[in-house]
Amino acid sequence: MAKDEKEIASGSVLIVRSHGMSPVILERIKSRNVKIVDATCPFVKKAQSEAKYLSQNGYFVVIIGNKDHPEIKGIKEHVEGSNCCMVIENAEEVSKLRKKKRIGVVVQTTQTSEIFESIVCKILEKAKEILIENTICGITKNRQNSSRKLAKKTDVMIVVGGKRSANTTHLAEISKKYNIRTYHIENFKEINAEWFSGAKKVGIIGGASTPMEDIVDVKKIIEKI
Repeated sequence: MAKDEKEIASGSVLIVRSHGMSPVILERIKSRNVKIVDATCPFVKKAQSEAKYLSQNGYFVVIIGNKDHPEIKGIKEHVEGSNCCMVIENAEEVSKLRKKKRIGVVVQTTQTSEIFESIVCKILEKAKEILIENTICGITKNRQNSSRKLAKKTDVMIVVGGKRSANTTHLAEISKKYNIRTYHIENFKEINAEWFSGAKKVGIIGGASTPMEDIVDVKKIIEKI
């Protein structure tokens, strides 16, 4: 696996992961006779397309999401023009945004609705014309709603998935708002029997990329406690 685009040999195959990539980098790689297999998530592609459209039509683009996330870096690269966009992670950062004539908004596909709405409310003060594109993935949104509902009905919540996964981390954050006894684990080996003391109902939810077998393994261990 190449760590740098310069390591990709001519005539080889490059698979673009679901988070997408910079179109500039992809064009450079294509020019070296490399076959591109684009596995970018359709929802990410939509966010990229909306960001490009907004910049082409004179909007200053605000991207809501994690600055260091590869998806956000890819979306940012689709904005045309220098100094035409800003990435905002939370409502407090909106104060750094100067007033503009026109602002267009897109959002990281795995972002929570709560953060999205809190930032948008602040952005409304920054321009007379604002075009908001809600590019949160529909599947992600449904999973977040499920996490919210399940957390309210259970004594303990277990969120299964990668600690570096944005969508899984957001599930844990949402759950913890409604159930303080929420635990984010990557696999069954992290389970602590003490978490379930006095609990009658336990909820289990996995991130979008969490294998079903991992969730089943967690369920089996909990049932033995």
